[in-house]
Amino acid sequence: MSTPTPPGAPSPDAVRAPAPDLQEEARRLAERVHREVSAAAAPERIDSELSLLNRFAEHEDVDVVVGPVLAQLLAAALQTTRLTSGLVDPTTGDAAWRAQDGLPARPAPGIAHLDLDLPARRLRMRRGTVLDLAGVADAWAADRTARLFAEGFPGHGLVARIGGVLAVAGPPAQVAALAAAPGPGPSPALDPGLDAAAWTVLLAAGHRGLAVLPRPGSALVNPVTGAAAESPWDRVVVAARNAVEAQAYARAAHVLGGDAPGWIAACGAEGEFTGARPGSTLRRRLRTPGWPGRPGRAAA
Repeated sequence: MSTPTPPGAPSPDAVRAPAPDLQEEARRLAERVHREVSAAAAPERIDSELSLLNRFAEHEDVDVVVGPVLAQLLAAALQTTRLTSGLVDPTTGDAAWRAQDGLPARPAPGIAHLDLDLPARRLRMRRGTVLDLAGVADAWAADRTARLFAEGFPGHGLVARIGGVLAVAGPPAQVAALAAAPGPGPSPALDPGLDAAAWTVLLAAGHRGLAVLPRPGSALVNPVTGAAAESPWDRVVVAARNAVEAQAYARAAHVLGGDAPGWIAACGAEGEFTGARPGSTLRRRLRTPGWPGRPGRAAA
């Protein structure tokens, strides 16, 4: 079986703070959160809680008390499924493996196979369920880093980025300047291309999470069919209240396809969608009405 993409480790520029001492504190926070998430949900670690759960569920139903980080990740994953009406689903682990290995598609069992008592951190999972939390783990880690920094250093701005997911905390003007500042940064494919004025617009609308998701190929499947999502978009950028929601909507957009711009706008998020026109090599860029800059139509 192929291995799902693991949660991303913090890069050297994973956090941006307004002063060197705050930068160092933020870096320590990001590394701490990464260690917590890796121990809980890294699929490449045979000793992570998630790997153990998936192995146990191959043979029997699982009824177990999970750690606090994994419990929060599972709660976030279930939230993304509800937010996206099932377009994003944590039970697609087996379907994603099959898609990557070229095997016949098999629909995801769905979150009805999971029962999470969050206060007690008790998880019940039916036999045969394979969880994939990679996408939500990156987003949750970014949100948690930003939240911990805000609690420890109120009044100071922070930008926390893991992979193509970004979360911010602090005064909007400071955050906008930090987010737009040039730096070594991610690859061009993961650069949202937003200046400080654009960030100011998004922050004023309450959007403190952003996800940049290129066409994911076989790594993202349609939970209903189990087949790899056939997205018309080369890249989707979504801004939402937090990184978990932004990542969920961006993944859902690739599954949903051409109807995604209007759907994203109806969900209260904003997005930019780039891809070739059907039957043409010409590229198009669609934006939801509230996306900064010249608004495009919300749907094709």
